[in-house]
Amino acid sequence: MTEKLVTLKLEGDLENNGFHVLLEIGAEGARPDLEAIGSLPPNPGLLQQLQTWQDSYRLMDSPSRIQPLEITYVGSLHTVESCQQAAKALGEQFKAWLLSPTFSTIDRPLREELNSTDTVRLVIRTTNSHLQHLPWHVWDLIDRYPQLEVALGTPTLKRLDVPPGQQSSVVKILAILGDSSGIDVTADRQLLDAIPGAEVTFLVEPQRQQITDQLWEQPWDLLFFAGHGRTEAGAGRIFINPKESLTLEELKYGLREAVRQGLQLAIFNACDGLGLANVLAPIGLPQMVLMREPVPDRVAQTFLKYFLDAYGAGSSLYSSTRQARERLQGIEDQFPCASWLPIIFQVNPSLPKRWSQLTVAPQGGSSNRPLVGGLPIKQLLTLGAIVTASLGILRWTGVLQRSELAAYDQLMRQQPAQVNQRVLVVEATREDVNTYGYPLPDEVLAMAINQLRPYNPRVIGLDIFRPEAAPNTLLGEAFQDNNVVALCSFGQGGGNQGGIAPPPELPETQVGFSNVVVDPDGVLRRQLLFAQPDTTNPCTSRTSLAMLTTLHYLDADGIQLETVSDRLLRLGDATLTPLETGSGGYQGIDARGFQLLLRYGGVQPEQRITLSELLRGETNWETLENYAVVMGMSAPDSNPTDYFVTPLGAKAWSQTKIPGIDIHAQTINYLLAAALDNGALLKSTPVWADWLWIAGGALIGCGLTVKRRTWPLWLLSLGLTTLALYGVSWWLFAMGWWVPLVPGTLALLSGSGTAVALPGVTRKDRPSGNS
Repeated sequence: MTEKLVTLKLEGDLENNGFHVLLEIGAEGARPDLEAIGSLPPNPGLLQQLQTWQDSYRLMDSPSRIQPLEITYVGSLHTVESCQQAAKALGEQFKAWLLSPTFSTIDRPLREELNSTDTVRLVIRTTNSHLQHLPWHVWDLIDRYPQLEVALGTPTLKRLDVPPGQQSSVVKILAILGDSSGIDVTADRQLLDAIPGAEVTFLVEPQRQQITDQLWEQPWDLLFFAGHGRTEAGAGRIFINPKESLTLEELKYGLREAVRQGLQLAIFNACDGLGLANVLAPIGLPQMVLMREPVPDRVAQTFLKYFLDAYGAGSSLYSSTRQARERLQGIEDQFPCASWLPIIFQVNPSLPKRWSQLTVAPQGGSSNRPLVGGLPIKQLLTLGAIVTASLGILRWTGVLQRSELAAYDQLMRQQPAQVNQRVLVVEATREDVNTYGYPLPDEVLAMAINQLRPYNPRVIGLDIFRPEAAPNTLLGEAFQDNNVVALCSFGQGGGNQGGIAPPPELPETQVGFSNVVVDPDGVLRRQLLFAQPDTTNPCTSRTSLAMLTTLHYLDADGIQLETVSDRLLRLGDATLTPLETGSGGYQGIDARGFQLLLRYGGVQPEQRITLSELLRGETNWETLENYAVVMGMSAPDSNPTDYFVTPLGAKAWSQTKIPGIDIHAQTINYLLAAALDNGALLKSTPVWADWLWIAGGALIGCGLTVKRRTWPLWLLSLGLTTLALYGVSWWLFAMGWWVPLVPGTLALLSGSGTAVALPGVTRKDRPSGNS
């Protein structure tokens, strides 16, 4: 005798498109050795007949378990006969559909590959609810193979390692006897009580918390429910007491823990069980036995008796279900289609355990399944505090600064690009320098400014140094409007060393400094907005070129810079908070002046033209009245020191630099978006929040070891938690908060890893109740 697994995967619908069918046949526990493809045509008539039968069947009783006396009272010979006729018509039409020529490529291999002596599990894998309700057992194939039983399954059957049951000499059953209003569940209890070799815990009309506690606190082999149930919007609902009902989604965590501890089978002796299966399938419960339609009391109790007799006597799950289902035919004179109701729902393609396999005799010693975790809560809290303090000290000393800045750059590269709607870049490229010379003559600058005048830009910012100190008449005329701002530069060594004076044609209110602050690793992450220059420096402006250009732009909207406090400024919708010496991942930086973290994003190509294109009139704008124009050099040969590495280009394997004009343009766009659109300005979290974040990571890491679990499960949970931590950090970064990602991750990993590595934590799984 050979044990075989046959799966039919059907995708489509009954009414319009029909179904694509994939057949797989193979020995149990092995890969399929035969595959075939076929199809079934649409059949609206079959769908209509299915609905006719369901309507006729549901007229027999209410949509829940009811007492046999009510069947006799509500039903009549006419309704019974009508249901039987509808069932017969549905069965004949269903069998005719399976004889479709396009299905022969499926039917023929089934009959050729299987032997009448084979034990066969036939799993119908589909999410189509109509297929799940069709009477697959009337297919003549079923009668041909007496050891074959049909089950339903999910489209994806993933072969998982079945968790071992608890080590006990008895089968542990959790029996939930729910709301018994109008029904009789005492017979269910009596049947369960009479099972030899079983330890049954009954929860009679329990509260929700009682069920959850039982699922979490000890392992179970089998879960049983008897009571009212129904399906709502595809999800099953059970009534656990007269006042309370719930969906299995509301028990998801407890059920998942029960499965992890070895739960093998659930039996739902309630109505409309397919909705319950839809919720339990993702949790990974291997097998379910349930009722597809409303089920009368006597049918439910009779099936349970026959099933337990066969299963407890050693028959397989599939054989026991078929035997119990077919024996229901003896009461179909009173309860039409009773044998149509029970069905197995298969999630794990592994061979289901027999009754004898649910028990494992205690050995008195340890098994070979190494587990990790299990430290007392108090010890884990102490460990979490130690990890938090250690990482806090490391961070304060600056040891983590380089890695934190690298993480900052990674988060920046993964952010969506800024949408630039207000800045136009006019760049002098290498070709422009070859054409006009370097430095650009004052006459060329004057021509460029005059070329922009007819388009009425709000402000023109010149990111171009003029080495000539003498005023230029043409440029002075171009500067006569107050919407032009230019730049100067502080000296790097104090005094006037290396400083560059502002253009003599412009007043101080139209001059901003161009100095930037580069981090020790050579990456430009922050922007200096305000500074206090040395009085002996040729550049005495206190406002950066980018900030000054922004202020001129916003002045047209009546927006002025406001002082909120000594350290806070308000600009439109934005509150500007300066960096401090120990902000975020920085430790001991020079935070003089007023510095902001800069959010980088690309300036769109359509908002960028070359100087030559401007002078030749090759433009397609109608107006620039809502734009700030930034004009500067992008030719690498003109000034190599005006090129900077940003987080976008600061990669481990390469560093890409961008010109200073792009830095100014992105800063202006960043500030305008914050002031006018309430855009999120990047800022670091407060120190107390940083400590809380690190402590949270350490405690979560330690918390992963509260319950003992296998090494693979611990590693999986640790990996998923780390990914979740990164995801939250990314989301907060998008919202404008730079959280301590690296210290938090290290706290998570070191807290969990240390808890596992402590002596006495790794141990062997012990039999329950034995020491």
